[in-house]
Amino acid sequence: MRKMELLYQNLIPHMASEHSMLCSRDHTLYRLDLASQRLRPVCDLPAKSPGVLGWLKNKVARSRLRQWLKPQLGIEHVIENSDGNIVMVYDRIYLYRPNQRSKTAHVVASAHIANLVGPLRGGLASHPASGQVYFGEYLNNHSCPIRVIRVCPATATASVCWEFSRDEIKHIHAIQYDQYRNRLWITTGDADQESAFYYTDDEFTTVHRFAGGDQSWRAISLLFYSDCIEWGMDAGKDAPADAINHIYRYHFESQQREQVATIGNPAYFATPCADGSAVLATTFEPGRQQDTPEQAALWRRSPEGDWQPLLALDYQDSRMATVGRYGMIYLPSGELPANQLLFTPINCAGSHLRCYRLSLTS
Repeated sequence: MRKMELLYQNLIPHMASEHSMLCSRDHTLYRLDLASQRLRPVCDLPAKSPGVLGWLKNKVARSRLRQWLKPQLGIEHVIENSDGNIVMVYDRIYLYRPNQRSKTAHVVASAHIANLVGPLRGGLASHPASGQVYFGEYLNNHSCPIRVIRVCPATATASVCWEFSRDEIKHIHAIQYDQYRNRLWITTGDADQESAFYYTDDEFTTVHRFAGGDQSWRAISLLFYSDCIEWGMDAGKDAPADAINHIYRYHFESQQREQVATIGNPAYFATPCADGSAVLATTFEPGRQQDTPEQAALWRRSPEGDWQPLLALDYQDSRMATVGRYGMIYLPSGELPANQLLFTPINCAGSHLRCYRLSLTS
């Protein structure tokens, strides 16, 4: 097993770029310099309630003692758009603009969107041309339509820009931007007929169904290349025993796809690297019908397209209420540098909620 270097406790990676990474601890967003490994605070979420009492409650909740006694994940979804605006989704939608004088994020008005539900982790996307941020609602055990939410950082507004009927899908797994085809892809689930890829070339004026219909099209994170897309299946504990998860590659020229690796457990996160390689993380779901290892694992794609296991961490339930019971490895979105990986395991033995660095240099 490769050696993991512990960097920080209770630090969650969100979005990587060439020289830095946006990370969070509780209700504070940080920028981590990848060369020096130094953290610089970016902003905080505002107190939930106004006035002195709201400020006092927030102060107590954010205290080191409270976080030590009862740590929590805090900020769940973060993305930075091409203009440097940062959108966060937690209990509400928040916006932090670059160079604003206050270090407190602003609340984006969304009360007009009835019963708004946030995305699955990693489900935020930004279109580089417009700077708009998008996410799809992630709901279980429901009978209502599933909406796509557009957040406009320029006007600090949120609106519904598309809606899927419950007959089409149960929920949206993620929305991602494909720089090679200048389109946004939408992945959905979970039953066979609900598992599909959709795309929009005009930022949700129109939406097209690409393919789907069985568990092999049940995916969360897609990887984009000039000639193909790749994904790991997300067939979880509700899938049949023979739904072992694989990595697939779809070739646009031939319109054919191939199975390129078997990963066993469902893939939740996949992030490209600057040299053309990529890293994928699998999640262990207690109660799975499939015979797979009780581990969360990392897989690495070489620049040539070969997939190999990189790291495996044994499952151990932390019994931490705010993270659920799945064993997983949080990877950032964006693009990783070619030589190092930062990640945070959840419900993994000896490494729960700790941020590590792993060298990707052979």
